[in-house]
Formats: sequence, structure tokens, C-alpha cells
Amino acid sequence: MKLASALLTLLAVVGFAGTAAVGAPSNITVAMHAQNGSGEDGTATLRQNGSDVEVVISIKNAPSTAQPAHIHDGTCSDLKGVADPLTNVTSGASTTVVKNVTIADLLKGPFAINVHESASNLGKYVSCGNITASSPM
Repeated sequence: MKLASALLTLLAVVGFAGTAAVGAPSNITVAMHAQNGSGEDGTATLRQNGSDVEVVISIKNAPSTAQPAHIHDGTCSDLKGVADPLTNVTSGASTTVVKNVTIADLLKGPFAINVHESASNLGKYVSCGNITASSPM
């Protein structure tokens, strides 16, 4: 009986540690809006995966060259510093696993996902989306 009780306690602890915060969505889609006449609209899908978040960016009309992307503190209208670097967007696609962060953490923001024109022109933004809970999947 003690073994069964200990096993149930262990399973409860492990199950609790592997889940997102109660009430927080496990997936959200961020609308990415073109900036500076780029025509680069799309989405960023955030999926909770244990203690990490997978960020999948899909942008239309993007060049084949690498475009740096980041999660920034702030909003698209008032970007602050980089909170988390993301894999460069190449041919409109990028997938990054951001370690030790939850969607619940990002929703406490404000945070935004921003794509830059190129590594040599980081000052020109081509697409941005605010991370909000308005679009749970």
C-alpha cells in the first residue's frame, strides 16, 4: 500500500511539473503584420512543450535570405530590448524552441515578435506581432 501511495504521489508531482500554468492556453497564434512596405504578413504559432515554447513563424512574401527574428520586450509600436532570440526567418519560415519559458510568462508581457530586414539592416523592421491571448488555438 505504501508503494502504491508513493507511486501516486510521484506521478502527481511529475504530471504537475510538466504542464503549463492553469488557465494559460497551450497554443496561441500571433498575427504578424507587414511593416515599412515589406508586404511580409503571416503568423507566429506558439506551442507549449513542457517547460519550453516552440515558436513557428510563417511569413508571406519574404525573401530567401536570412532575416533575424526575436521576441522583444514591449509592443510593436514600442519595441524594447530582445527578450529571446529566434532562429532567422529564411524563405518565410522559422522554428525555434525557447527554453525555460511558458506561454503564461509571455502573456504577462507585453512582448512582441519582430522580424528584421537583414543582419546588416537590423534597424528596418519588416514584420511584427504582439503576443496576446486573443487568438488561442
